[in-house]
Amino acid sequence: MTKYLKILFKVCFSIAFFSVLLSFVKGNELLGVFKQVDPVYMALSFMVTFIMLLASCAKWKVVLDLKDRKISFFELLKIYMVGYFFSNILPSTVGGDVVRSYYAGRLIENQAYSAVSVFVERFSGILFLFALVIIAPLAQPQLYQSPYIFFPACAGLFFLAVTLWVWLSKNPFALPNLIAGKVFSGLKTITAKTGSSFFIGLAAKCEKLFQNILAKLQKFRTELQIAMKAAKHDKQFLFRIIYLTIFFYILTWVNVYTAFRAFGVEVDFLQICAIVPAIMLVAHVPVTLLGNLGYFESVFVFYFLLVGVSGAESLAMGLLLRLKTLVMGIIGFGVYLLYKQTNMLDLQEIESKTDTVEGVK
Repeated sequence: MTKYLKILFKVCFSIAFFSVLLSFVKGNELLGVFKQVDPVYMALSFMVTFIMLLASCAKWKVVLDLKDRKISFFELLKIYMVGYFFSNILPSTVGGDVVRSYYAGRLIENQAYSAVSVFVERFSGILFLFALVIIAPLAQPQLYQSPYIFFPACAGLFFLAVTLWVWLSKNPFALPNLIAGKVFSGLKTITAKTGSSFFIGLAAKCEKLFQNILAKLQKFRTELQIAMKAAKHDKQFLFRIIYLTIFFYILTWVNVYTAFRAFGVEVDFLQICAIVPAIMLVAHVPVTLLGNLGYFESVFVFYFLLVGVSGAESLAMGLLLRLKTLVMGIIGFGVYLLYKQTNMLDLQEIESKTDTVEGVK
C-alpha cells in the first residue's frame, strides 16, 4: 500500500508541476516556438542523445570487463535500452539500474559484481557532477551571486567532501557514530522527562533515519572498495572511466544546445555550460514518476530564466529532451519484448534487489 501511495503522490506532483508551467507559459508563445522547428538541428539533437547512451554503455562495459567473463558491447547496449524503458516509461518500483544489474549478472554469473558495476558507472558520473556544480559557473562568474547557483555549488562541495571522506578515511564512521550517540542519548533523556509519546516517537524515528543513512554509506564504501580492488588489475581502468565521464558531460551541454537550436533559439554555449550541472543536480531529485516528469521541465524553465531565456523557449527545449527520453524508452520496450535469455525477466525476483542499486542512482 505504501508503494502505491508513493506512486499516487508522485503522479500528483507531476500534475502540479505541469499546471504551474502551463499557467506560467502562455500557450500562444509555446506554439510560436514549436513553429520554428529546424529539422537539421532536430535530427542532430536525437543523434547526440544516442551518442550519450553509447558513452554510458561504454563506461559500464569498462567496469564489467574487469572480470574474466565479458559481455559484448552490443549485448550490453540492448540491456541498457531495456533499463531505459524501466526508468523512463514504466511506472514501476523496479528501476532501470536494477534491471541492468540483474540481466548483466546472469550473463557474467555474478550478481554481486554486476550490481557493483552499475554502481561504479553511476557513481563516477555523480562524483564528476559534484565537481562540475562547483566549478562550471566560473564560465559565468556573476551567476554565483544567485542563491540557485550558489547553494547547489555548496551542496556539491559538501557531498564531494563527504564522498572523499567515506572513500579515503580508514574509519570514516567513528566520529559520526560518537556524535550521534551523544545527541540521541541527550534526546532520550529530554523526551523521558517530558513523557510525551510524540517526542519519544520522533526521537526514535530520527535515530532510525540516522542508522539507515549510515547503513547506505557503509554499503557505498564497501562497493567502492570492491571496485577499486578489481581496478588494480587494469592500470588503464581509471583513465578510461575519467575520459568517458568527461565525454558524457560535454555531450550533456551539446544536448541542451542542440535542443534549443532545434527551435531556432540561440543560447550562449558558455551559459549552458555554467548552469546545466546545477540543473542536473536539482532536477534529478526523485519527486515525480517517469524520469521526474513535470519537475524536470520546471527546473529547466526556472534556471534558464536566470540567463534571460524565455519560459516558452526553455519549456519547448525541455519537452524535446522529454520526447527524446520517451523515444529511447519506447525503443527499449521493443528491445525488452524481443530480448530473450534462459528465462524471462522476473520482476518479483529483482524487486527484492532494488535497494542494492537504487540507493546510489
